[in-house]
Amino acid sequence: MDIKYYKFIVKGNDKVGGVLYAPENWPYPIARDGEEVKNWQSLTVELKDGKYRPFHLCVGGANMVNEELRDLLLTFIGNDDDIEFLPVRATSEEYGCKTYYIMHFKKIFDVIDTENTIYVEGTDTILKLKLDYKKVGHLNVFNSQPAINDVIVSDEVRKSIKKNRLDLGLDFMPVYCSEHE
Repeated sequence: MDIKYYKFIVKGNDKVGGVLYAPENWPYPIARDGEEVKNWQSLTVELKDGKYRPFHLCVGGANMVNEELRDLLLTFIGNDDDIEFLPVRATSEEYGCKTYYIMHFKKIFDVIDTENTIYVEGTDTILKLKLDYKKVGHLNVFNSQPAINDVIVSDEVRKSIKKNRLDLGLDFMPVYCSEHE
């Protein structure tokens, strides 16, 4: 039986949502999973080319969520200290200022089914990810590799995001998980 999880995919051509930008001189990336985020307290990002969305991939290298999406995710994360939400100021001439949160994984979760994941031959670059059910069965929000835009959620989280209409500009790509006997 295949169990589904979903990877966040930001709609790049969505006319509804804008894009958050870090200052040009800000060190890239803003946040790298598994490493401490430096100097985030002084970061201000700017919204351009559209409205605020619940989830942004910030130009500058960070996953950013608004307060509503952060609160929803926290209900599924519970007391997981491996995920943190760091508040930063977002500005927009047209839509005003808001608080956004860098969604940061303090570690890379060990969730990959290495036997069934398809890699680029001779490398560890993943072509098709397969999750190991024994490793993800208790997780609702996690990552799988040290990529900046690697956010994976359970079907329950995906349904809740859609039900609460926090999916503006966001698609969900299925990531399969084989249940092993």
